[in-house]
Amino acid sequence: MNVMQRMRRFARATGGMAAVEFALLLPMMILLLFGSIDLVNMLGANRRAQNAAASLADVVSRDTEISNAEVSGLWAALDVLLYPNTAQQMQVRISSVRIVDASTARVVWSEGHGGYAPRTADSIIALPAGMMQPGASVIVSETIYSYQAPVGIIQTAPMSFRHNAYRRSRIVDPIPRVA
Repeated sequence: MNVMQRMRRFARATGGMAAVEFALLLPMMILLLFGSIDLVNMLGANRRAQNAAASLADVVSRDTEISNAEVSGLWAALDVLLYPNTAQQMQVRISSVRIVDASTARVVWSEGHGGYAPRTADSIIALPAGMMQPGASVIVSETIYSYQAPVGIIQTAPMSFRHNAYRRSRIVDPIPRVA
């Protein structure tokens, strides 16, 4: 058998072709699978962090006064709001803000959790233009969630999700902070 005959025979052979195709596609399929898992987990964690910020601002805005026990309850609620993620990676700051005029908003009180320092009372804070109604007050919830992907295909380094939520005081304006 000469070389040309062997080459023709090799070109006609189809045995094992599926195995070769599978071996070529397998790495891409695994990358796609684990990348999808990372993406879904990341989007879910971001959504839960955003919901936590909105929920905390909403709960505080419905109250007539905020006590130390209520603040402790808010921090404990983070574990439930972020499940299945943990609240250990979340920094939270809740502030009551009084709007003095169309360009000035001042902090009435502020509480921080998870390493997020509270704002100084009577300091000026920037709010969205739509919130600036003189004489009103706003509850501002600020969160930073440090997310680490479980698989690490898409994002290997930790990333931070930052969210702010604004709610108008509903019953008392502004909501007082008591011991």
